[in-house]
Parts: sequence; C-alpha cells; structure tokens
Amino acid sequence: MTLDFALAGDGGSIWMRNPSSSRRTKACLRQSLFLQRTGHSNLSAPRKREPLRIGLLVPFQGADAIWGPSCQYSAVLAAAELNEKGGILGRQIELLAADAGGSPQAVVERARDLVERQGANALVGVHLSSVRVELARALADRVPYVFAPLFEGGTQGEKTFSIGEVPERQFSGPVSHFMDNKGAGRWFLVGNDYVWPRASHHWVRDFVIRRGGNIVGEEYVGLGHDTTHLVDMIEAANPDIVFLSLVGSECVPFNRMFAERGLSRHILRLSGAIEENTLMAIGADNTENLFCAAGYFSALQTPENRTFLKRYRDAFGVTAPVQGVLSEACYEGLRFFGALATRAQSLEIDALSRAFEGLSFESPRGVTTVRNGLASGPTYLARAEGTEFEVLRSFDNA
Repeated sequence: MTLDFALAGDGGSIWMRNPSSSRRTKACLRQSLFLQRTGHSNLSAPRKREPLRIGLLVPFQGADAIWGPSCQYSAVLAAAELNEKGGILGRQIELLAADAGGSPQAVVERARDLVERQGANALVGVHLSSVRVELARALADRVPYVFAPLFEGGTQGEKTFSIGEVPERQFSGPVSHFMDNKGAGRWFLVGNDYVWPRASHHWVRDFVIRRGGNIVGEEYVGLGHDTTHLVDMIEAANPDIVFLSLVGSECVPFNRMFAERGLSRHILRLSGAIEENTLMAIGADNTENLFCAAGYFSALQTPENRTFLKRYRDAFGVTAPVQGVLSEACYEGLRFFGALATRAQSLEIDALSRAFEGLSFESPRGVTTVRNGLASGPTYLARAEGTEFEVLRSFDNA
C-alpha cells in the first residue's frame, strides 16, 4: 500500500492525491481521505453510502506543532487501513482537518466549522489538554469526540472518549524505578503552566512523598516563555532528578541549556512528554541521562509495532516523519473509534458511551482494554541514546 497526500498548510487543506500508475494502491485507497476546506473531494467513483467524515484536530502551530506532521501521516494510514476493510459501519472514511494549535478558543471555532459547515460526523484530537477542556464544553455533546493522547485523568464529567495514559498508569512504574534503583530521593518538578503538567505533578508529588522522597522544587512557565530561570533554580537546588512536563518545542531550549551547563552529567531527567521528533530537536549532545516514560516508542520491539512501522514505511517511504507516542495516539484514536462504533453498531453518543467500558482494541502498543473508564495497557521506560530512544523496561498496568 503506497499513499500520497498533501499536508495541511495555513489554509487547513489536507487531501490525498491519486497515486500514479507506477505506484497504485487498491481501489478503495485511491480515494480522497482528506477533504479541502471547501468540502469538495476529488472522488470520481459513486458511493453506495455517504462517507463518514472524521474531523482530525492536530496542531499546525505552537509548541506541539513539532509532532503535527507525524500525526497527519499516521491518521492517513489508519483511515486507509480501515477503508481497506470496509470503513466504519460500512461507510468509507474521509478525513477533514483543523489546526488544534494556538488558543483553545480559536481551536473551538475551527472545530465548530468542521462540524457545522463541513459536516464532520466525529472528531479525533491529539492536542493539549487545555484545548480538550474547551472543546468538550463546546462540542462534545454534538458529535463523538475522541481525545487520544496521554492526559491528566479526571474527565468523567466531559463527554469525551479519552484513551491515553493517566499519570498513575504512565508514571508509577518509572518513578518507582528511579527511587528504588537510582537512589533518586530529591525531585524537582518543572512544567508548562496548564492543566496537564499541574495535574500530573500533583500526582507525582504525592507519590514521591508517600515513598519517602522529597520535592525540592516545583516551577511552571507559560508556553513560549524563556526557561533560563528554571535551569538556574535547578542548578541551585541540585536535585537527584528533574521531572519534566515541558511540551513539544518548549523542551528544546531548556534541555540544551541544561546540558550546556553540565547538569546532565550528575542530574537525571525524566519526561512524560518528550517524543522522537522533540528528541531529535534537542540534539544528540544534550541527551545524557535523559529518560522518558510513555505508552509507546518507535523503538518498541513487539510484533504489533514491527507490523505498524512496516505498513507506515511501505505507505510513505523511509523519509516520512518519525512516529512517537503522540502520533501513534492519533493512529490509535482512529482505530479505537472504528472498534467502538462496531461494538455499538451506532454513531450515537449514548450508544457509543454504553459500548466504551470493556472495549478492547488493537494498536501498535498491542491490545488495550477500557477498564473503569480508563484505557489500560503497558507503559515503558526509555533512555535517550543520542537522538533515539532505547526501551529499558515495561510496566504492566493492567
């Protein structure tokens, strides 16, 4: 399967191109997956049923745009794979797209356009939690809304289908590992100033203290603000480990400065948000003693991930953007929605909600099952080796 498509630009258009005669796919993949903002597709063959239009909300600007292209590629692959097998409830998928970067209020307006003007039947988002909160208030009771990435939990009051790791699942094993095996008793918490870092740090703080450790500092910085003072404070406090919740490109200047000061030689760093694109931007010279806890790494040596990466490279070639935990979540969000709708045999929010608990679905991570309203599955600890991750161990959080 070879896929060719245009990435979104400022105008918000993302569309599949029909492959050339020398690079043909199956007939069902020679269709437009992404519609232009005008709502006009390039389909030539008539459809027996109306397409299922899924609005994809991924960042094209801001700190999290660093992994936006990887998300778009993985979404196209997921939609193409579902269409190969008949789509969702017998309807072929067409992907619309809107920029989920920038202010939450601006994203709400773009998402509203997807639903009201372009006819999106569902939304799948991989973006900041601050955006999710506003989208849930504005639109989640109108169409199904899947929020796929890691998040802070506590969304029971939101009409969203959240399937990412919560702090307990993501961090309990890795934090225990560093306390038990690395003697990391003094922790400094650093994050961006919005809901996910603050809620995650609340959980980590309590967990570290319960296990006999100390929090020697906790600081937050607004998105786009300078982080020099954070490095100064860490240098003065001299902790055993820094817990990082800086997101996307926010990680880059901080980690470069941290290493340039020589702090990486004796202070560990553990992040829950650095994925492969961000690691490459940080640079090989700046990743000594840098670790990440996540539910997925491209380096995972599992049968499911090997199959996923082969399909990905066959579709887009070896120069396609690298996959990481956030872009894999985008792929997973579409596959999850297909499994959920199939189990519910409906796209109605109430029917989907009834089908949510106990649902199992397959992804490059393996099989994930929803238990007590949360997706449960293994998480992993990886160490940065230059600009790549080496997976050290897994933690069973079932």
